[in-house]
Amino acid sequence: MRKSYVPVLALGFILISVFLNDNSLHKVEQSCIANGKTPNVEKTLLAVNWSFSCR
Repeated sequence: MRKSYVPVLALGFILISVFLNDNSLHKVEQSCIANGKTPNVEKTLLAVNWSFSCR
């Protein structure tokens, strides 16, 4: 019986992508706060698609 590692690799890639995307969103928020502005964030499920502005 042959095992397929494709689903495991795909899941790992998705999890790493979500983590890195959320990490970059957090860094952008902190940068906005450091500049004395208020972050305005709109994000979807798992922060995969997000929109950001400083006001």
